Amino acid sequence: MFLRKEGKRTQKKLIKENKLLEAAYNLFIEKGITATAIDEIVKKAGVAKGTFYLYFKDKEDILEKLILKKSSEIVKKALQEVSTKDFTSPVDKFLYFLEYIIDYLSKNRVLFKFLKKDFSWVFYKKITDNEQFTELKRAKEMFLKNFNTNYTQEELEIVVFMILELVSSLTYSSIVNNEPDSIEKVKPLLLSTIRKILEN
Repeated sequence: MFLRKEGKRTQKKLIKENKLLEAAYNLFIEKGITATAIDEIVKKAGVAKGTFYLYFKDKEDILEKLILKKSSEIVKKALQEVSTKDFTSPVDKFLYFLEYIIDYLSKNRVLFKFLKKDFSWVFYKKITDNEQFTELKRAKEMFLKNFNTNYTQEELEIVVFMILELVSSLTYSSIVNNEPDSIEKVKPLLLSTIRKILEN
């Protein structure tokens, strides 16, 4: 009985937190982060102002958690897609994973503008530091362990971080600003460059 009540309480808390996150996301997209006040977020979410502070320290905190939530959703979708396919090598698998993310962000420009270039850092650091995202942590470890390269494990960590930074900043410039060219032209060059780095 106690466990059932505890479960219901946890579920209610999760619903309130998600309401606040979605309200904040919609307002940030509509009005911009700076122009959005906490009062507006709680009003849109339909909760009391005090409830906001049960989940978030301030507006920066909800923004960071939103970036983490939205980024992890993209990565999970990419991992699900990867799991449905067979690959001849771990590099092919990783490139397919990256290509899925690039294509997803190309179709969701508003979301990508919101994430800006934080996507790679979120995936690499914050997701793997958060117990809530153990599935994604395992995915990162799976990619790192399976690459057959001349890099040491420590070097490979750095190389993967560099790749994620490159993918994030270049695709952002290409998708949002069409620089140095369209994503259709940039993507094949980007993926072939990453292949050369990983097949070192």
